[in-house]
Amino acid sequence: MRHGGFAEPGRAWRGLRARVAGARGAAAAALVLATLAAGTGPAAAQPQAGPAARPDGTARLDAPPGTISTVAGGVGGPARAGSVSLGQWPRTPCGLAPAGGSVYLGTGNTVRKVSQRSDWLTTVAGAADGKGDGVPAISSALDRACALAVDRAGNIVLAEYQNVRVIAARTGAFYGQAMTAGNIYTVAGESTHGLGGSGVPATQTKLWDAMGVAVDAHGNLVIADGGFSAFRTAAGAEIRVVAAVAGMFYHRKMVAGDIYTVAGSRKGTGYGGDGGPAGQGQLGTQIGEVRVDPAGNLVIADTGDNAVRVVAARTGTFYGHAMTSGDIYTVAGDGTAGFSGDGGPATSAELNAPASAAVDGAGNVVIADSNNHRVRVAAGTAGTFYGVPMTAGNIYTVAGDGTFGFSGDRGPATSAELENPQSVAVDGAGNLLIADSFTARVRAVAAHAGSYYGRPMTAADIYTVAGNGKVTSGDRGPALAAELGAPAGTAVDSGGNTFVADGGTGPQASRVQLLPASPGMFFGQAMTAGNVYTVAGTGKTGFTGDGGPATSAELSGATGLAADAAGNLVISDWGTTGSGSWRPRPARSMAAR
Repeated sequence: MRHGGFAEPGRAWRGLRARVAGARGAAAAALVLATLAAGTGPAAAQPQAGPAARPDGTARLDAPPGTISTVAGGVGGPARAGSVSLGQWPRTPCGLAPAGGSVYLGTGNTVRKVSQRSDWLTTVAGAADGKGDGVPAISSALDRACALAVDRAGNIVLAEYQNVRVIAARTGAFYGQAMTAGNIYTVAGESTHGLGGSGVPATQTKLWDAMGVAVDAHGNLVIADGGFSAFRTAAGAEIRVVAAVAGMFYHRKMVAGDIYTVAGSRKGTGYGGDGGPAGQGQLGTQIGEVRVDPAGNLVIADTGDNAVRVVAARTGTFYGHAMTSGDIYTVAGDGTAGFSGDGGPATSAELNAPASAAVDGAGNVVIADSNNHRVRVAAGTAGTFYGVPMTAGNIYTVAGDGTFGFSGDRGPATSAELENPQSVAVDGAGNLLIADSFTARVRAVAAHAGSYYGRPMTAADIYTVAGNGKVTSGDRGPALAAELGAPAGTAVDSGGNTFVADGGTGPQASRVQLLPASPGMFFGQAMTAGNVYTVAGTGKTGFTGDGGPATSAELSGATGLAADAAGNLVISDWGTTGSGSWRPRPARSMAAR
């Protein structure tokens, strides 16, 4: 679903930046979407680019003429996770991986790390635009990086669209490659779409759409590789495995470093094969995440078939079903898109585009029932879980009331609103984590009363633990750490102060921000040089507030800016009609004093 349905991430998720090019002469600023204006100014520049740093950690621009430097905009943080934007509205975060007292988040263009104890967020990868393998992950550009896993060595394994990549936790040899701690490496895929082969080196074959990744007990990489249907041509999704060592896995003899199909077929695009060999089964064209349960079984979110399926690692009874090693089975969903069946057998229930499935410590299957805006549990054992009494083999809603929206924090999870959750996971304390993707938040359902993610929680209640629900963050903080939505224009006044029209790409990002050249009072606010401040707009799209405070007014796609001789700011405020079509609104002005 993340690449084929409601939640397809766009390529341009990175927070855009305002940048300037140094030259002799008067102060000027430039917006870089594609073009730059020359000039120098007292605004901040990237410390790593060469300018000297101020005591407060910002930098001053004293680069040579012609040098380009970023003066505002970044990925956000480090900070409390709830204060940071997790990406462009409305499609992120889209992957979760708890490990070692932290939760790793895939957000499309970054990997974030959140402490389960303090809720402190840092960025692990994707903070710059570097290319290639063997480079520091923090300065590497990522493309639609969502699902992720952490292996036994602490390496982060990342499903990045047409590749699977690894961020090395320490220096050593992993997946057949020499790696340096903190750097990023491709271990599967060739960076282009394709229906790759089986039994060939993983880095010399194509992936179509890496939707999920997991690591099994042998260290093998398990990849959910999506299919497609277009122009009278179709190919089914597959589960593919990159062997970490030579041996017999999933009924296939494997060579280390090679990739093999173990479930699904490119030739089949329907829903079938239950009770038979997984390699002969069909997974449809849309697939979600794959996980490995404690018994070694593969648990698959079969998105397009509205089911959760399991490939048995050994013969036995799992999830209430007698299974044969190597065969595939449905454990939730009847294949029909819809919502029904709560309190009854999981295999008789209707799901709607399940994007993710995880297994908790009690053996329950937790399902992100994406288009039903719910999280549901197929109970593996009888008991009370997430505040809901359950019977083994039956299915229950544990979060979300089915309404598309955001509400319910600090209350019962089943009364809360969710928006197309794209990933679920269970942390070390047993709390249920939800990537509430269309709200740009990570939410937690407490398994037990206690203190988690820096706050007290009540069992079965829901809380936001990461993401501020916006496309922007960092107001009143360092400009280089602030996240901008889509800066569309700039202006510099006679005092060298830089204004940025952050037009945004969704309904949460229309505002005007100021980067003061020196400390002082501007537009009624005390400001510090090097920081960024909102001076107009609420961050909500609309047209309100004339005659009142500019920071209480709604803007609709602010673009052009100009400062007059008195320091007043004139804003070109584009807007929408009631029918949703775009039209220009009159220019608006904001008094400096």
